[in-house]
Formats: sequence, structure tokens, C-alpha cells
Amino acid sequence: MVKQVFLLLLVLVVEYLHGQNPCRYADLFTIDDLVSNRNDARHRFKMHMFFWEGNFGYNVGYNHELGVTYDGHEIDYVTGDLHEHLHFFTAASKEAIHVNMLSLYMMDNVYARQFFHNATQDMIVEILERKIAAYNDFHRRYPGFAGFLPSLASNGSQMNILAGWESQVPALDNGQLIWSIKILIETLKSKQLFDLADKYQQRIDLMKLTSIPVFYESTTGGIRCVTKIKDMFNVSQITNPDNYKGADSCLLDDPYEGELMAFFMDLYSPWTKYNYTNEERDRIWLSKRHKLIRDEYNTTVESSNTTQKQVTVQRGFWFSSHEQWKYFYLPYRDVDLLRRLFINGEKVRVFHSAQNYIPGLYASVTSDAKRNTYQFDYWSACGIQQIAFQPIEHQSVVTPYGSFPVIMANETIGLAWYLNMLHGPAMQNLYGSTEAANINGTSISPVITWDSKVTTLVAMLSSHLTDVSRQILRQDELYQRFYNITQTEWSRVFELKPLLGEDLPWSLPTAQIPRSPDLLPDFTQCHSTSKQ
Repeated sequence: MVKQVFLLLLVLVVEYLHGQNPCRYADLFTIDDLVSNRNDARHRFKMHMFFWEGNFGYNVGYNHELGVTYDGHEIDYVTGDLHEHLHFFTAASKEAIHVNMLSLYMMDNVYARQFFHNATQDMIVEILERKIAAYNDFHRRYPGFAGFLPSLASNGSQMNILAGWESQVPALDNGQLIWSIKILIETLKSKQLFDLADKYQQRIDLMKLTSIPVFYESTTGGIRCVTKIKDMFNVSQITNPDNYKGADSCLLDDPYEGELMAFFMDLYSPWTKYNYTNEERDRIWLSKRHKLIRDEYNTTVESSNTTQKQVTVQRGFWFSSHEQWKYFYLPYRDVDLLRRLFINGEKVRVFHSAQNYIPGLYASVTSDAKRNTYQFDYWSACGIQQIAFQPIEHQSVVTPYGSFPVIMANETIGLAWYLNMLHGPAMQNLYGSTEAANINGTSISPVITWDSKVTTLVAMLSSHLTDVSRQILRQDELYQRFYNITQTEWSRVFELKPLLGEDLPWSLPTAQIPRSPDLLPDFTQCHSTSKQ
């Protein structure tokens, strides 16, 4: 480890002496460098990447007293340093990403250790101790949440309910956190940190016990998107279904990241305790079937041996990269059909941008803001209209984290697209990548968040996480049920006729975000001295 740190520092010094500010490290690499892996370019690029993103994730991205994340922070449009507004809130989804990185550190992964600036194991353990203590303190004060987390204000000495989330709790984000914690527990055990592992196991045991009364909608056989809690304060009510009801008619019936809660409840919830049969448990999957749709993306690209007209994909909600989070946590790609569909979808993602000269990839993200202003919104409806359920409302902004599922399918191609977006103006700052950029090179989203930054790092290392979850499922004798459900549900939609377009080639970027000081200067504290 000492040798690796020394080599990285040597690289940083050498590159700095060649006229580069290291935080603008993207200018040290070309797409061809990454594709050819010249001089071990991909490893060097990733070491830079994890180091600078760590300035966010191990510095400003969490409450050091509580060990709990903040959503993010605004950054100054001129300097690239922190602006006055901290995003003081958080959610279980941000916590999941943080837990992932802490787990990967415990796996002795060189990149995860770079992210935490080679902190000692004792330092990482201390973060985990504080985090679970904060979770437990919240449960002590608000036992009616039954172990699950609402949106939270995390900027004080305690986790508090974010305004608007009183007596409400979402299923989707908690599904992400559940699998993150389960993976963490096994990792802690491998380090013989049994007491700490047991503290997190107690949290999982609580969520196992309460997931059905909190989230199961027995009238429809579905999982509630958001649950209303009648009594937040009485611990005796946490297994009482009458204490919980749907906040509205929304059900978590998607085949995307919301499915993580479905698999947790199917595999681990005590159905018989609540007098439900196996047939009742199966209703979860029946209620989801209408959203699992085969689609074909139409193209006229010349492939290796034919003119390809259609590529089979799973229809997306918006076909935003954000929808692929579930592949971080469960070994879906063990099922050959899922693996092939996943690859097809990511080929289409990059093909669509390359064919249309879009200099990046789409994902739900914070919008751009006019230069020197901080007026922005969250844009969910970003994606590819041709293969989406919902209307696409925004196509002017691309985000580096849009590359994360591509990285999981083909790391070289995904990193090339990531680099292409970092080459845009003001797309690197003192805390790593900037949230998003207008494709015209005139504006950015002047914020840094867990979603838009650290998801990409987790994606790069996600095989380590799914290796552990696969082991967990096998130890619990649940792997075969996971596999069979996945195989059955996707086969009924996709094996009626062959998958089309599997020979579609991978696409590299065909356009760049314009980079000119007249349009938008780089940040003064993170700029390149090379000619722009």
C-alpha cells in the first residue's frame, strides 16, 4: 500500500510539473489513452478519480460527528470551491452509497482506500460506529419508522425528520440501504469485527420483522411507494399493520431499482408471522408484471455483418442511467438473459448519444444554472424517448454519472464517455466531478452530490459487492429462489422471440462539450494551464 501511494504521488508531481493542476486531471488523458490503456492509463485515471472524488466523500459529504451523509453542497461558479449552501438533508439512498464505499475499503480495495485518502481501518470503523449509533438514536426517538429511514436533516448532533416527511417513509431508498448493509455485515465479519457487524445485523433483523406491516399493501399484493405512519412514537405498534397505510395509491411495481425492496421482502420477510401464504408472497411479482416490457430501439448502424435495424432492450421509465442501481447489489447478471439485456441497453445508451452527436449521457440530475446564479431544479425526466414509458422533458444537460451503467457493462467504453464529459468547461473542481453540464458548454449545475459523483465509483467496483451478495444468498439458501424469480419473470417477456441487435458495436463519443473561456471559464481554483 505504501508503494502504491508513493507511485501515485510521484505521478501527481510529474503531471503537475508538466503544467497541469492535478484537480483538472482529465486534461492529462485522451479517450485513446483509455481505450488503448497506454502506460496503464486506466489505472492512473481511476486513481486520480477516486482521490479527487474522495475530497467530497471523505471531507464535505458527511457529518463527521454523526457519520451520516449530506446530500451534497453548492459550489462557487467562479472558483469551484464551496458555496454558501450546504444540502443539509439526506436519504437512505445516499447512505447506501456511503456504506458501499466503507464496505469496499474493508475489502482492501486499492481504489476505495484511495477514496478515503488511505485512512486507517480504525478511522473507518469509527465512522461506522457513529453511523449505526445515529440510526439507533433516531429509532429510539421515532420507533414508528420501524427501522427504516425517511428523508432526514443531518446537519445537527442528531438525525431529524426533514420537513414534509413527518410520519412518512419511502420503500425504494430503504431497499438500496438494506442490501448495502447486508453486504457491509459480511465484510465486517471477514475482518473479525463481530461486535460492529452485530449492531448492523440488529438493524436488518428489525427491518425484516417490520417490512410487511410497513410496506405491504395486501389489497393489491404490492409494495407501497411511501407509507404513512399513524403513531411514530409507540414501539409496540411497529408490527401492527393498522399503524401503517399507503400515502397514496402508488405501488413500487417497477423492474428497476425499486425491485431491491421486493427481493428483500420476498426472501427475508416473515410472511407466516403475518398469516400470509407463499401464494400471497408471489403476488408481489404478479403486481409488477405490467411494467416489465420488451422494446426495440431502431437504428440503421452498420454492424459487423449486416445492417442492424433493431436492438432489443428492457423499456425504461425514462431510460435514465439512474434506473440501473439495482445492478450494484444483486447478482442479476448471473442470469444470462439479464446479462445480455443489460449489455444491449448500455450499447444503445452510448449509441444514441454518439449517433446524435450528444457529448455525454443522460440521467436524472440537477439542472444547469445560468452563469453565476444558483437557480436550478431537479430534472428527473432525462433519458431516451424512443425506449421510455414517460415523456422526456430535458435533453440539454448531460452528467458524468450517466456513464455508470456503461462502466459496469464495458469499463473501457464507460470511462471514455466519463472522460469526455469531464473535458467540458468547469466540469472538475476541488471535490472531483461537477454535477452536470449543458451540452452547449455555456453552463453547469454548480453542485456536488453523492448521486452524481460516487455512484460512478461504486459502479466501477460493483462486482465486489455482488460477489458478497451472491455469497449471502447462497449461505441463506435463497440464491436459487432469487435466480428462479429473475429467470421466470424476464423469460416470459423476452424469450418469446430472440433478442435482436446483440452484435451492435460499442460507440465512443462523436462530439465534445464546447470548451472556451468566452463561453464558460474553468474554475479559477481548478484550471488547466494548457491551451484550451
